[in-house]
Amino acid sequence: MMMTAPLLLGGCSLLPPEETGGHLVLVQAVDSVQYELTEVTREDVELVKDIYCTYQQSKEETLSFATSGRMVSYVHVGVGENVKKGDLLAELVSDDLVEAIKEMRYDIERETLLLAQAEERKAFDLDELKVQYNRGGMTRAQYEERVEQTEQNYAGTITGYQDSLYIKGMRMEKLEEELEGCKLYAGIDGMVSMIRGKIMEEVLSDGAEAIKIIDKTRCLFSMDDMEYAEHFTPGKEFALMDNNGTVYMTEVVAPEEAPDDEKIYLMLTDADAVVAVGVRAYARLVLAESKDVLALPKSLVHYAGDDAFVYCESEDGLKSVRYIKTGLTGSKLVEIKEGLEEGEMVIRK
Repeated sequence: MMMTAPLLLGGCSLLPPEETGGHLVLVQAVDSVQYELTEVTREDVELVKDIYCTYQQSKEETLSFATSGRMVSYVHVGVGENVKKGDLLAELVSDDLVEAIKEMRYDIERETLLLAQAEERKAFDLDELKVQYNRGGMTRAQYEERVEQTEQNYAGTITGYQDSLYIKGMRMEKLEEELEGCKLYAGIDGMVSMIRGKIMEEVLSDGAEAIKIIDKTRCLFSMDDMEYAEHFTPGKEFALMDNNGTVYMTEVVAPEEAPDDEKIYLMLTDADAVVAVGVRAYARLVLAESKDVLALPKSLVHYAGDDAFVYCESEDGLKSVRYIKTGLTGSKLVEIKEGLEEGEMVIRK
């Protein structure tokens, strides 16, 4: 309740000598000033916190190519198109990798054959030595010496092929991994919601977002602010409100049913409710409250160090300071515990 009251302030003037026994007297001239006043009333003082959340798909994935530094050659889908898990979505230019793998595969097959031939020749030569020994063509010592010599003759060749095949096998594995990284597959069933702008015109860096897929079958309100997570216990109901004043009745999703444990999720309790993806709404938490107490707007309570005071109109109509004791400082009001009575007026302006 706002009230106004006049307050008289002085200016200077002289009274005529005839009215003062022949003496000149300086007196105060009176001007009228009005204050806007606010009444001390009983209110519910609340300290509230609005926690915002966004209505979005509970499951989505943002895809990047595992291989970087290449141009995109094909995009097989468009925004708004439905895809299945495992569908090929896009490919990078990889002709050089295909050719390199082809050549490497040829080299591996060739050296594998050469290794097999070397091992066969070695086995054949060793068998020949054994036959000669069994026929008495050489002594035991000669036989063992010839076997050792044969082993040494083939050791370098066979080991060379084996080492080369190992290295080329490692290179082949890396090439195939790089080639596979040039292909982008859907990891979930859903709808393509984003394709990188000018994706066909740039060399993609490591981790560059290429395509995003969303699962539209289930949407939830998600809340990033975990500071007040203890207020959102599973099953607790909240009335969320958007900036247009629309209210959505929700309840907190249990952790085992939530998409992850990095956010707080709330689900609509009204199955017929229609909410657009991307709608922002807030849950209002009452962090502290004092009911039916004397209160004033926060802007009318002033502080000097730890002391709180207000401005009141004195009996002679002058502005005066009144020290008070406060209780809970809410979001809009301050609880008055001492120094003012219900119905008293405080200067607002």
